[in-house]
Amino acid sequence: MQFYKNRDFGELISATFDFVKLYGRDYFKKYIILNGLIIILLMVVVFIGYGEFFSQMFGGNLGGEQFFFEDYFAENTSVFILVSIITFIVFVLLSMVSYSFPVLYMKRVSETEATEVSLDEMTADLKSVIPKFLIFFLGMLFIIMPIMLIVFGISMALMFILIGFLLMILLVPAVMNIINFAFFHHYHTDEGFFKSISYAMNSTIGSKSFWKYWGSLAIMYILIQVITSIFSFLPMIVLGSADFFQPAGLADESAMLIGIVVISIYAFSIVASLVLTNLVYINTGFMYYDSRKDLHRNIQFSEIDSLGTSEV
Repeated sequence: MQFYKNRDFGELISATFDFVKLYGRDYFKKYIILNGLIIILLMVVVFIGYGEFFSQMFGGNLGGEQFFFEDYFAENTSVFILVSIITFIVFVLLSMVSYSFPVLYMKRVSETEATEVSLDEMTADLKSVIPKFLIFFLGMLFIIMPIMLIVFGISMALMFILIGFLLMILLVPAVMNIINFAFFHHYHTDEGFFKSISYAMNSTIGSKSFWKYWGSLAIMYILIQVITSIFSFLPMIVLGSADFFQPAGLADESAMLIGIVVISIYAFSIVASLVLTNLVYINTGFMYYDSRKDLHRNIQFSEIDSLGTSEV
């Protein structure tokens, strides 16, 4: 599969699904393994660290003491702070793996032309980008996010008139493209945070391909929202149907069965949402490779050289 090439709007969408057909099995297998381990770690930390806190909140003050919770927090402040710090670190680690994995996977297969990537290779790649991720994370948190809040705040204030609504529709995909392009460029080159942001802005809002990229991302988000909305409404339909058709005398058994069904549907919807979100990053990857005109010619020359060598 050729990654660095010019693609029109339709080809950007089709390339995303072609990638899933070719690499999807290996991609999602590695993605679930790496993220699953961190999610389990996060659940263990939260369960052990906050389990006692929630048990005290819901069943600890049986005697009706006036300052029970104040005394409990005062006695366990250090533990609560320590658990919160550990939870934050694990959450940042999960964010790094979740956001970095699609970029690094596409980078590796585009460079090696391999159809599979080993866990050792992905782990090594993830370790190598820790400094880059932290720089990007801090830059987004303290520089880009405040600017985004101001811009979106102005747009929301203008939603009382039609122009604000139109601005929001225009801004959301455009801003997401800038962030995702910058992230891809930051990982694919040795350029820093500000140069990556500059490249992203020039390649999206400052490019003739703006509407092509904007439309591609918008279509992917609409597709994801439609599918995830179906899964979100399913539990409500199940609950409503159960209340309407529930036989008399079977309340406890029905409630247990309904609970299992609803939890299963929600769990499946979370997994489906996680998988579908990766389509956005894969799609962004092909948009980024489309924007790298500087590498298109090099790859074309290398293909011509390889053809000439094979003929000789």
